Amino acid sequence: MPYIQPPALKLDTKMDAPNAELLSAFASLLSSGKYSDLTVQCGERSWAVHKAVICSRSGFFDGACSHPFKESATGVIDLSEDDAEAVEHMINYFYHLDYLSKSPRSPRSRRTTQPSSPAACVRAQVSARAAVRGPGKLDLALVDDPLLAQAHAQSVPSAISATEIPSNAPASPLTPPHSNDRIDYFSSIDAKLPLSPVDAQGPDDDHFDYASYESESEDEASTDDAPSHLVTHAKVYAIAEKYGITGLKSLARRKYASQLFDDNHWSLRTADFAESIIEAYESTVDTDRGLRDLVIQAFREHPELARSRDIELVVRDTPGAAWELFRLGWGLPIC
Repeated sequence: MPYIQPPALKLDTKMDAPNAELLSAFASLLSSGKYSDLTVQCGERSWAVHKAVICSRSGFFDGACSHPFKESATGVIDLSEDDAEAVEHMINYFYHLDYLSKSPRSPRSRRTTQPSSPAACVRAQVSARAAVRGPGKLDLALVDDPLLAQAHAQSVPSAISATEIPSNAPASPLTPPHSNDRIDYFSSIDAKLPLSPVDAQGPDDDHFDYASYESESEDEASTDDAPSHLVTHAKVYAIAEKYGITGLKSLARRKYASQLFDDNHWSLRTADFAESIIEAYESTVDTDRGLRDLVIQAFREHPELARSRDIELVVRDTPGAAWELFRLGWGLPIC
């Protein structure tokens, strides 16, 4: 079922002025820090907040301030383990009932260590998680005899000079074939499985264009100047789930869906979408379908995403997304 944007809330015009006055008062409390009785820290940043405002909106903050914990004694809640940008948006929501209502700062001003492009950020995350897991298992699919391959791998010295290898020596059985000599192991399969069981395929849908199978992020800046906040919305959704802020969680999902399906140029920003998949599948529990269903719907409506190198890197390294896309390709129910 395609995503349907919920109707906007309509406030009584008689209440618009009082509501605006109330929100303005809350905003001034946050900006001035007046009457603050609690401090929220995240790394080097801190916010002077008010227990009456945030504890009534979150069970986590209510418990931290109502029970004999360190936070209630010191008046400081440390959220340094969370993303600083997501924490900032969460606090802004407490006082403004919204976030990202103004022009956001540039990505470089948000993080000094952030890669220069969304695609680089995706690759950095994938590489970092691969380093934590350590080296992968020996791939025996590329050799004829796995036992001989293992014996050969263990018997080869760790360092061999180039002069010791004859120029006419055959390639190592553990060396994958060159990209230009890629073998199509599935060329004999007649049936072509569609990526999506919903949309009917045309006669040329099964043709794979390897020339276009690369990151589209290099042309993003010249194609569309509109900022992409898919990753931000996914992070805000995750922190709202973590701290039990129902209203913020719903708002983040609506913002994510709106940009995903209403923005005609979002598919040109596959690196941002790819990074948001990581947040959607690894920052919330498996049973939380809020963002996962939107991700799957995006693949249903845009099967060309399978050609993106950024998407490939993320799906290969995100088991939850890979499994659901596998079921999607076979026309099986996701959940």
